[in-house]
Amino acid sequence: MKTSELYTSAPVRSALGRTLRPGGLALTRRLLQLAPPAPGSRVLDAGCGRGETLGLLLESGARALGLDLHAGFLREACQDGRAVARADLKRLPVADKSLDLIVCECTWNLTDKEGVLAEFFRTLRSGGTLALADIYTRGYRSGEWPLRCCFEQATDLQTVLEQVACAGFEIDVVEDHTAMLKKTAADFVFRHGSLFGFWQAVTGDPGLAEMACAASRESKPGLFLLTAHVPWGE
Repeated sequence: MKTSELYTSAPVRSALGRTLRPGGLALTRRLLQLAPPAPGSRVLDAGCGRGETLGLLLESGARALGLDLHAGFLREACQDGRAVARADLKRLPVADKSLDLIVCECTWNLTDKEGVLAEFFRTLRSGGTLALADIYTRGYRSGEWPLRCCFEQATDLQTVLEQVACAGFEIDVVEDHTAMLKKTAADFVFRHGSLFGFWQAVTGDPGLAEMACAASRESKPGLFLLTAHVPWGE
């Protein structure tokens, strides 16, 4: 059973800073440009991490709640009066049809994906928006990763769109931001000499590092964002 997680490792935290995801706040700002939260709107940051997106949501005047399972991240995220709670995204502590917007960045692939989409659909009001960003695959197979990470359950983009639609959402915008992921990979190479060097720093094991490199070659990870809404009348 895989217990170690990529996003909590020292090399990743050092390279990605407080957002802990490729694209950082630039990708978040693009999501919020496509799905701008209105002042007073009820917004959920699903997988809030250390609270960087929460800060942007609060700046917009939204009433934002951040959920995460990592207690250490939540202790950081709750600074400046930010509302956070420890919760599994498969069982959101939120009433039916009570949210205007859900933001989920590089977290969905770590979850029971269909179950979480069902919870997102349950808790968004009619016309409410899901803003989702995560990894997808461009290769011929998903590969076997040596630790829990947002690459592990990634699928091709068509499967992503089908899953979102099957959950009841109507998809509005889909964008490819793989260039941001490539920039992150280039930063890892700069810091560690190669992707193998990066993965060895993460895992401490050359065999596991080679496994990760092979998985990357096979799956050719990309980065997408999408917005979708609950149909009016639902």
